[in-house]
Amino acid sequence: MNTQQSDQLTRRRALQLAVASGSIMLAGCTGDETEAEPAGDPDETEDTADTDDGNVGESGAPPLPQVEDPPDAVYVPTHVESMRHLDPVSAGEFEIIPMITYPHLFWNVTGTEAVPAEPSPEDDVHLMVAVRDPETGMILPAETGLELTVGPAGESGSPHSPWPMISQEMGFHIGDNVPLGDDGTYEISVRVGSIGARTTGEFADRFQEAGEGTFTFTFDQEFREEVVGGIEYLDEEHWGEPGALAPTMHMHMGHENHEHDHDDEQSHDDHGHEHGADDHEHGHETHDDRFGTFERDRNVTELPPVEDLPGVIQETAQSGDAVFATTVLDRGSRFVDGDEYYLAVSPRTPYNRGMLPMMTIDVTVERDGETVISEELQDTIDHELGYHYAIEVEELHDGDEVTVSFPSPPGVSRHQGYETAFIEMDPVTVTIDGVSE
Repeated sequence: MNTQQSDQLTRRRALQLAVASGSIMLAGCTGDETEAEPAGDPDETEDTADTDDGNVGESGAPPLPQVEDPPDAVYVPTHVESMRHLDPVSAGEFEIIPMITYPHLFWNVTGTEAVPAEPSPEDDVHLMVAVRDPETGMILPAETGLELTVGPAGESGSPHSPWPMISQEMGFHIGDNVPLGDDGTYEISVRVGSIGARTTGEFADRFQEAGEGTFTFTFDQEFREEVVGGIEYLDEEHWGEPGALAPTMHMHMGHENHEHDHDDEQSHDDHGHEHGADDHEHGHETHDDRFGTFERDRNVTELPPVEDLPGVIQETAQSGDAVFATTVLDRGSRFVDGDEYYLAVSPRTPYNRGMLPMMTIDVTVERDGETVISEELQDTIDHELGYHYAIEVEELHDGDEVTVSFPSPPGVSRHQGYETAFIEMDPVTVTIDGVSE
């Protein structure tokens, strides 16, 4: 990074939290040009923004501060990322939404450990792509057969294997830090493999073939100034607190169901709190409007609210700071071939209802002290249930105890604020209620 770029970064004003109105200004994500008022003395802001915690490469990676000793849970990060959003591109049955920003630190999950993946000196950008169904706009759990081919426009490119990732702002996507080279126009081909999850409902028999799409963008000084200069910093007093930035990616995706402004996105008056996971357990009763809650707008997040799930909804549980909604579909529903019940578990991030793919979930059902079922759940994508894990059950009675355990946590890579959550996950137990046999 040159001196001019560093100066631009360190002189960015800290993002002021709008406590009185219960909202948070996300100028760096929305594309608004509004400048936030400084949170304190400008010189103090410069010192804070210039923190170097080892995640600074010698490339275009800006020196971003990190939270010291973050909690083993979802937490408020130090800053709001800035990025360039490009128009959606068709890729076979899929639609891909490209996003490009500066190279930065993320974490890969190995077993039960989140391992930092720092940008190298050669990296120039962080490429991100969300994959969705063009008909419903639903984000899809693309995790296999992924490849990015990157090179100057009109020339052969180099292949890269991106990581499935989760982010508070972008939700589930694929991405990686990538080297480019000289300024110019670059062409990126994105290959998406088939969806490995079972597909049901409107998704049945779809997404079985790989798709490929191509987009271009210009890498130059204007781009670097745009993404690095657009970083916004939260007040340091809120770094590491329980909470999350509001999801914003869907606002840029050009789908008719996702056209919402931040005022709509932050309003919770029309939604009730009917969740087993009480907000006060997270200690964020003063943060509901500022950092996001379960009550995100129905069309802005990846998964439906708990109360919108079909079937008989059971008690909601939490483990590793993930929220687990459980529902039972009655005998002979469209989810089964015969006369079975359908037991579905929908794991999601707190605050933002983001999907948690690439995990192993086992379930045991005990009746009168005897284990009657012990199986692994199948990951499934459905137009109503969204991404979930499920099993067909021949018998299910009120009073049955369903224990959900997690042999492996979500194997997705994480952006800041998610890297310490969803790792150590203890089993949870739900007692079946409202199911007639």
